[in-house]
Amino acid sequence: MASRLYGFGVIGCGVISDTHCDAISRLPRARLVAVADKNEQAARSKGEQWSCEWHTDVAELLARDDIDVVNVVVPSGLHAKIGIQAAEAGKHVICTKPIDITLEAIDDLILACRRNGVKLGATHQFRSYPVFKRIKNALEDGRFGRPLYANAFVPWYRAPEYYAGSWHGTRELDGGGALMNQSIHYIDLLLWMFGDVAQVAGFADTLVHDIEVEDCASATLRFRSGAQGLIQGTTCTYQGKPARLEVHGELGNAVVLGDQIQLWEVEGDETEWNPTAGSSGAASDPRHGMIGLAVQAHMEQIEDLIEAIEEGREPLLNGLEARRAVELILAIYRSSAEGQVVSLPLKPAP
Repeated sequence: MASRLYGFGVIGCGVISDTHCDAISRLPRARLVAVADKNEQAARSKGEQWSCEWHTDVAELLARDDIDVVNVVVPSGLHAKIGIQAAEAGKHVICTKPIDITLEAIDDLILACRRNGVKLGATHQFRSYPVFKRIKNALEDGRFGRPLYANAFVPWYRAPEYYAGSWHGTRELDGGGALMNQSIHYIDLLLWMFGDVAQVAGFADTLVHDIEVEDCASATLRFRSGAQGLIQGTTCTYQGKPARLEVHGELGNAVVLGDQIQLWEVEGDETEWNPTAGSSGAASDPRHGMIGLAVQAHMEQIEDLIEAIEEGREPLLNGLEARRAVELILAIYRSSAEGQVVSLPLKPAP
């Protein structure tokens, strides 16, 4: 199929929409046609900022013939609902994380896109960061030897104002807290690098904030490969600290702080040690990282969706891929609530 220009619509005009609008605007095969938000001031402001049309009615945006792809960046619990509307209007869909907050909603979205013959993509931008690609490629090439264990620690902070009067921290629209909203970035990386999890045991509690969901959670993992792992995600760490990802195999160790290698110790390579890693960088905390690398990463994932449309294949980060992190988080929540080890999958994928 010959390449052409694709019209994009962005639904939801919150903070993350700027990253999507910026990424679309920089792609040679994409054009930002319109944005939509039920808040007229937000929609108008975003449209003027990005020199595009704006709507307060999602149906009006979806009825446009000049829009081929819709970026869904509304509150998390509405992702599938809006995505299904887009699919039924014949639009391809790309959804910010999490793809939704329940497996039932995610599966409905996946099936709606299949039924309507449109592509479903997602954005987990850290997969496109060079530092994480480096580890993923080395694992696939067998340079770490047999993978043994991998850990993700996300010691971030959110002030009370972040949650006050917001959908954040609500069970209905956020679906969870420190895991579902923040740590999902690193949970996705663990699954991308080490594969699916077979069993999980976890705790999820609200320690500091006045919210309906967790602000601190910890979990132990057994991957299907037999490797082990740890997850700890919070939004209540004093002053907040950079996230840390560790990958360990029989032949190597890699530690990333923020989006910088702190330790690279792989057989056959010169050892790298950077004691100041994590002191800056876009991935230290995505609140402050929605520029620079994040825009480039979104560009890569949106471009892959365009290529998937043209080549008649699934996007690399499709609905089923994005579903995996949500299922693991929901398993941690179940383990915490039931006080027992939980086996995955929770529900067969469609």
